[in-house]
Amino acid sequence: MKDIVQMINISKVYPSSKVRALDCVDFTLKKGEIHSLLGENGAGKSTLMKILYGMNYPYSGDVFVNGEKRMMTKPIHAIDLGISMVHQHFMLTPVMTVTENIVIGREPRKGILFDKEAAEQEIQEMINTYGFNISPRAKVEDLSTGEQQRVEILKAMYGGSEIIILDEPTAVLTPQEVNELFEIMRKLKADGKTIVIITHKLKETISIADRASVLRDGKMIQTDIQVGDTTIE
Repeated sequence: MKDIVQMINISKVYPSSKVRALDCVDFTLKKGEIHSLLGENGAGKSTLMKILYGMNYPYSGDVFVNGEKRMMTKPIHAIDLGISMVHQHFMLTPVMTVTENIVIGREPRKGILFDKEAAEQEIQEMINTYGFNISPRAKVEDLSTGEQQRVEILKAMYGGSEIIILDEPTAVLTPQEVNELFEIMRKLKADGKTIVIITHKLKETISIADRASVLRDGKMIQTDIQVGDTTIE
């Protein structure tokens, strides 16, 4: 598998506190893998991925996507390159339906009007393909946490994302919902998508990831760990 993302010598310093959140970090992603970014709270995991997603800007270092040097200063720059991020706190509008939340800003049209029927049909097809088990007509406020997370993943896919970053996705899920999420991740991988799971849970990494990288206190301790060849210990 080839590297589709290379982050080289990435550092992030917050001048007001002089905290070095990331210290010369190297990180790569391979196409079609599930990559676990491991570390304790405050290790720099989310900061590193927010740089890839254009939410944070590095103090130094370079980011390459598909071999080309890129400068992401806004999330829209990452989204245009097929990179999306599902945050711990979902960015959905509760009073809107599943379909409305997913297609907003990219609505199919019938003349100048929103073609709601076409949108719901398209979202239903995606739901069926990946076994998401939610209704495109349901109001988001009526969904469980796990179901809302699926809406966020669908939203990323509808936008054409090839790389999906999941920030501590299991933190708010029941064990059953975790199993369902992992099944969805495996289907996305089979469809050629690349997934980063930010986590501090070793058992989940062993269960779902192909490779792992370990951050500690802003430093990359080890990367390119082949999860199948290792143990929790």
